[in-house]
Amino acid sequence: MKKTSILTMLVVLLAGAAMLITSCEKDPPEDLTVSATITSFSITSPASVSGTIDTTAGTILLRVPGDEDITNMTVSITLPEGATVSPASGTSHDFTNPVTFTVTGSDADGIEVTKSFTVSVELTAVLGFIGKGATIGELEDDAMAAATWMESLYGDQFVYLSASEITADALANLKVIFYYELEPIAGTDVIDLGSMTDAALTVSNWVRDGGNLFLAGDAADYIFEIDRVPEALYWNEVCCSGVEGDKPSDDIWGMSAVPETTSEDRTDHPLWEGLLTEDNRVYLNNSATREVRLFWWNVGPAGGDCCGNLDMITNFEEQYKAIKLSSLRGVSDYFGFNAIEFGRTDLNTHETLNADVPKDFKGTVLMFSNTINGYEWVVNDESTNDYYENIETITENAITYLKGLYDAK
Repeated sequence: MKKTSILTMLVVLLAGAAMLITSCEKDPPEDLTVSATITSFSITSPASVSGTIDTTAGTILLRVPGDEDITNMTVSITLPEGATVSPASGTSHDFTNPVTFTVTGSDADGIEVTKSFTVSVELTAVLGFIGKGATIGELEDDAMAAATWMESLYGDQFVYLSASEITADALANLKVIFYYELEPIAGTDVIDLGSMTDAALTVSNWVRDGGNLFLAGDAADYIFEIDRVPEALYWNEVCCSGVEGDKPSDDIWGMSAVPETTSEDRTDHPLWEGLLTEDNRVYLNNSATREVRLFWWNVGPAGGDCCGNLDMITNFEEQYKAIKLSSLRGVSDYFGFNAIEFGRTDLNTHETLNADVPKDFKGTVLMFSNTINGYEWVVNDESTNDYYENIETITENAITYLKGLYDAK
């Protein structure tokens, strides 16, 4: 046999051996890792709330509005592909106490691994009072009285936020905010809202997102600060401020819901529940000394004659997406605007909506124009206001109404 033939055979044999060895090697093992974690956790009913997940600690926190029923909440859980969780997504649970959810995955070899997540619910306030003072005790006397009353009535449902504490996160779960103050000022047509002006954009965005706001006293000016009514359409009736004394007790300040003062009969509005007299008036103040303000719309930027002209009311309501609820206690015609409800501007707006009014407000603003309506929480002397309870009642009615609008959305 020739040497070349032998060499050729050796090459073939070696190649075959190499192929045999290669064919006997195993493929790399498949990575069977399935992460045992939760990527998102939320409540879908009765509230819609996303949880904050701490994977390292194995905890999930849900900040739920304090008026929600947490005894039967439906969960929605997102997992990595291939993972399972018990209890399962879509189940309902009582979160009065923390609930543990166990996620099952696997390591690279396919061996089962588990991780537990403890889910807790933190109940948050749904009603807030905002103001310039660092605490309620540092507010001016009228605002202090109103905020203290609100805190006493609503307890854990209530939170006070100073101007520096007003952030998007702080407002996130609030349904109604009350802002009221009545500074002891005199001889000025400018209301100084101070640090509250710096917070106006945050509050404005909150109302645009659907929060409902109640404004009264000097805080009525906030309707312009949050841009619900453009500042170019400021009050056209700016007169007087200060303190009046020696008022007789039969000179009663309040509001008039007489049907002839509004575009249609508003006497069945929830604001008036338990308050209207037989002639559709609301009595608020007959003390001897009263703080005086006259900052409001009379004819209003919408036009129309002062008194007795229905067009004044309808034009205003159409241009501002608003409802006039009352005038001053002694008024029986179309004169002036006192209690006004500014509705949503993101839907059902009239074709004559003022071009300068933003069209993205999903929340409602209820405002008492800063007029001589007697909405004053603290009398400036030792005289008695026989109608103080009506001030508490109309405030509670306003808050209840606005909260109901929020819950109905």
